[in-house]
Amino acid sequence: MQVTLIPSVGGGIGHISRTATLARAMLRLDPNLEISFLLDSERLRSFNIGAAERTGFPVRVLPPRGRESRDDIVRHFLGGADLIVDDTMRTLIPYRHLVPRAAWVSIPLYPVGDELFLDWPHLAQTDGIVWAYAPFMEQPAELSIPAIAAKLRATGPFLDVEEVPSKAKARRELGLNDQEEIVVYAPRGMPFGREFGETVLGGTYGALENLRAQGRKVRLLLLAVSDPKELRCPAFPSDVPDWVSVVGLVSPAESLRYTRAADIVVAEGTSTAHEAAALGTPIVMVPGVIRETWLLGTMLLKHKAARVLWVENVTPELMAQEFDHILSEDETRYAMLDRARAIVTGGGGAPEAARFVLDAARRFHASSSNR
Repeated sequence: MQVTLIPSVGGGIGHISRTATLARAMLRLDPNLEISFLLDSERLRSFNIGAAERTGFPVRVLPPRGRESRDDIVRHFLGGADLIVDDTMRTLIPYRHLVPRAAWVSIPLYPVGDELFLDWPHLAQTDGIVWAYAPFMEQPAELSIPAIAAKLRATGPFLDVEEVPSKAKARRELGLNDQEEIVVYAPRGMPFGREFGETVLGGTYGALENLRAQGRKVRLLLLAVSDPKELRCPAFPSDVPDWVSVVGLVSPAESLRYTRAADIVVAEGTSTAHEAAALGTPIVMVPGVIRETWLLGTMLLKHKAARVLWVENVTPELMAQEFDHILSEDETRYAMLDRARAIVTGGGGAPEAARFVLDAARRFHASSSNR
């Protein structure tokens, strides 16, 4: 079976890592699958090409389409697929009439505005819909529309953490000093805008600078930075000190090792927070400015499952307090980690989604062969 994954690539790399997790789960069920990524050039931020390549799957880029060129381009890039899975790219679903031999499954984004309601006719054309959010995030009412509900499977977040090594082993593999406290932050191209990203970067850097001045041996690891120029801002030094490491883009598996190795993960989006919670790493969350991250931050705060700061309150001083609280409180920290893990797990995750996606494809092809 030829499988084409189309993740959203207009923001950060979270959708790529999510679809890669799904791909690995699908391969465990059927090692003969041939899986590739297709990135839409009309919405593409260039660093997502490197992020997709680091998943280990073949990557192609869908060229811009015009009224005259659309049909030929779509048939060329999607015509060989037996199964297409889009991650929050449902506006491409109408193209499926150009590739009628392919099953199509969609993973919708928690609505930012009213776009999920406006786009439900697109979702009605699919063979399956995966709701990949933690159980506490109630499904929007439009997913109860009969044409949608009949195709929907709620799986919870896609978490592929079973083979991630222990914290001690992850640190050894990554060459990290056991005597240092590690804070990991992945700016990921600042998907919530420069002002937001620079505020979080400056607050994190300034907080750790303050803690080092107080004698703490803390190190900052900056992941998913495709170009160090992305870090240039008034609150971050142009000459990076030796206690800051700019790691750059890494594979999803290596990213999980860094998350496990960390003493604290700074999270803005749901993917980072979900992975840290599942791996038992403490979270300081500054929720990004969309509803899904706001809901997750609110829930983590309500259940005392993470330290949460809203972006308008971020300062180096307040961030330092949050970091110090986690690093200094063992018993409180362990209870916090248990609550965070309970919030994000449940529903079957990537294995359940993989079974559902492949079953939807097989039903579609069985139905097509009987026509």
